[in-house]
Amino acid sequence: MERFTGLIGIVLILGIAFLCSNNKRKINIRLVFSGLFLQTVIALLILKIEKVQQFFALLGRGMQKIEGFAKEGAAFVYGGIITQTGSHGNVPYRTVIERDNPFVFGFSVTAAIILVCVLVAIFYHIGLMQRIVSLIARGMNFVMRVSGAEALSNVASAFVGQVEAQVMIRPYLKGMTKSELLASMSGSLACIAGGILIVYANMGAQAGLNLAPKLIMASLMAAPGALVISKIVFPETEESQTMGKVKLEVKSEYTNLIDAISHAAADGFKIAMNVIAMLIGFIALIALVDWSLLKLGHLFNPDLNLSLNWVFGKLFYPFAWSMGVPSEDVGNAATLLGQKLTVNEFLAFKSLTSKEVPIMTEKGLLIVTTAICGFANFSSVGMQIGGIGALAPERREDLAKLGLRALLCGTLASYLSASIAGILM
Repeated sequence: MERFTGLIGIVLILGIAFLCSNNKRKINIRLVFSGLFLQTVIALLILKIEKVQQFFALLGRGMQKIEGFAKEGAAFVYGGIITQTGSHGNVPYRTVIERDNPFVFGFSVTAAIILVCVLVAIFYHIGLMQRIVSLIARGMNFVMRVSGAEALSNVASAFVGQVEAQVMIRPYLKGMTKSELLASMSGSLACIAGGILIVYANMGAQAGLNLAPKLIMASLMAAPGALVISKIVFPETEESQTMGKVKLEVKSEYTNLIDAISHAAADGFKIAMNVIAMLIGFIALIALVDWSLLKLGHLFNPDLNLSLNWVFGKLFYPFAWSMGVPSEDVGNAATLLGQKLTVNEFLAFKSLTSKEVPIMTEKGLLIVTTAICGFANFSSVGMQIGGIGALAPERREDLAKLGLRALLCGTLASYLSASIAGILM
């Protein structure tokens, strides 16, 4: 019976979305069920079909190769840095890479982000990225009967970053309905960019965890999932300019291939530095809060060791249990859900892959990985409002009003995908 506990999660998630709906009578039941069907098909293909599993396993190995290529660039830049090792004394960083293949977060992660940004820019410049996004969006548009702008944005979010996905629908942003705008924002928060996905997959590989297929599945499932939740929370009551149409006309902003590579490398560096800054700031702040909570707890009971992880474990326990996480992993799964929502997914994946907050069962790992694979956290809402607001300044007020709803939708969409995946495993 534990297999079907996820059904409780699905009912709970859809129930929360229904309670938060601004127009319950206008909810499109066909859209909801077609979206759930699409999520289920994606999960079945990746979890149950051997040929598909082999394909995604191949993609996973490719992701590890990309990290290796990125380390070549890092080795050149940081090669002169002397690294202290236990067995060989002080040796150059390049020597350590060639001999031990270490995972040094500040070097490995930033190098991988920069390389993936470069690859995406190349694919974007030659038109390959647009063709892939457009093809998948047409399929989702056909099944779910959503507007073209919503389909394009949500599918693009499974490949590129939050703001980059909106660039692909820039011509439509000004005239999009509020329901479309929320759906687009929700999709960007529920999915995860390809470059960050590769980083998490390689963090898992270093810990002996095969996360790549799970992460790919989670990001793909999040696109229809975000549409399901957002269309319950904010049903469409206006007339869309792109209903039934999927038309993507995005020309490369780069002069040539060299221009694409140089701009992408610079952008990737900014993203990487932002990641490092956020992690240093948030982890240091959490250490401060944990120390304060520990002292506070000891005032009441010397044996009460309060911490943020303890608090998260209690608050998010009902969600973790209802999604079908096995009983031995529920407490730690709840902690990871809390870290992801209130801080960011980087911290949650760091805790998961470093075994600071371990998940012991394969089913628990699948559910947790799917649930935390997304950008839905409080800091991302601010980044998204600023990024999309720069593309369409006249919509900044609407973006601000929809920000917290988008966070709710993005979070529930990830939980919905996790519940479905847990049932099918």
